[in-house]
Amino acid sequence: MALASHRKQKIYLAATMGYGLGSDDPEEVAFYNKIREEMREDKKNRNMGIVRED
Repeated sequence: MALASHRKQKIYLAATMGYGLGSDDPEEVAFYNKIREEMREDKKNRNMGIVRED
């Protein structure tokens, strides 16, 4: 079963704010880990924020 959009939003907020997930659902944990990994990669590659064009 796919995650509902409001559940994805709650997981996204938890991941970006550094909170724990508090769920054992494998689909939710996978989405949480995906968001955390993307954040790590962006930080490592210095892709934080909006790039200025001026």
